[in-house]
Amino acid sequence: MRAAIIVNPGSGRRQRAGESRVDLAKRLIDRADVSVDLAVTNAAGHGRELAAEFVAKEYERVVAWGGDGTVNEIAGPLIGSRTMLGVVPAGSGDGFAHSVGLPRQTADALKAALTAPPRAVDVGMFGDRHFLNVAGVGFDAAVAERFNSRAARGGGGYAVEGLTGVWTYTCEVYDVTAAGERFSGPLFLVAFANGREYGNGLILAPNASAMDGRLDMVVVTGGGPLKQCWRARRLLVRRMAPAEGVWRSRVTNATISGSRLIAHVDGETFQLTGNVDVSLRPGAIMVAGAAG
Repeated sequence: MRAAIIVNPGSGRRQRAGESRVDLAKRLIDRADVSVDLAVTNAAGHGRELAAEFVAKEYERVVAWGGDGTVNEIAGPLIGSRTMLGVVPAGSGDGFAHSVGLPRQTADALKAALTAPPRAVDVGMFGDRHFLNVAGVGFDAAVAERFNSRAARGGGGYAVEGLTGVWTYTCEVYDVTAAGERFSGPLFLVAFANGREYGNGLILAPNASAMDGRLDMVVVTGGGPLKQCWRARRLLVRRMAPAEGVWRSRVTNATISGSRLIAHVDGETFQLTGNVDVSLRPGAIMVAGAAG
C-alpha cells in the first residue's frame, strides 16, 4: 500500500508541551511500523497541491491531519478519484470527523486512516466549491470569518465569537429556493449540512448523514439578538423540536442569490454576489473508517 500523511502543523488543537504535531506524526508512524510518506503544509493551498501530487502518483490513501479546513483542502483532488481519504482530527471543531464517526484519539484516528476499510461519502457543492461537512451563508459564516482572524485558536473561540457577534450582526437579504419553498428577505442563516454538527458538540442537523444522498437544509429567519439566542437553544436541547423562525428540509439542490453573500464551506470563508447553486455529488469520495 502506498500512503501519505499531510500534516497542518498550525491548525486548532495543540499538542502536549515539548512535542510538535510533526514530531508526534513521526513517532506514531514509527510505532505503526508502516511505510508512509510524510508531508507538511507551509501555506494555505499547499495541502491541495500535495494531495494532487499523491493522487497523480496513484497513492491508495492520503491522510489529512488537521481541522475541517485542512480536510476540505486535501480532499479536493481526491474527489472522484480512486485515492482514499483518511482523517486525523486536530482542529478547533472537527465537525466532519465527528459526523462520520471517526476516532477522536490521535493514535486511534491514524490507525483507522491507514488501515480501516473505506466507505463512499457524499460531497456537497456550493457553486464551484466543495464541502464535506457544512456550508452556507449568514451568521455562521460571519462567526467563522471572525474566528479565522483570531491569533489564538481553539474551540472556545467559536463560542466567544458567536456570543459576542450576535449582538452586532446585521442580517443580509437573500432569495432562497429549495424543496418547493422560497424565502426572500433578511435571513439570519441558510445552512446545508452534509454532516450533523459544526463541531464541539454543536449539532446543526441531528439526522444528517454524509452517506444518504441528501443535504439537511436549515433556514433561520431574521430577528433580534435575543430571539436568535433563544432559537440557538436547538443546537443543544431538543434539537429536532419545532422553533419559531427555523425551517428544516432535506434537499439535493437549492439556489441562493443576494447582493452580498457572506459564505463558508467547512468553515473557510469568502464573499460572493449574485446566484449560487447548491448541489450534491453522492458517494464522490472514499473515506477510511467512516460510519453511519
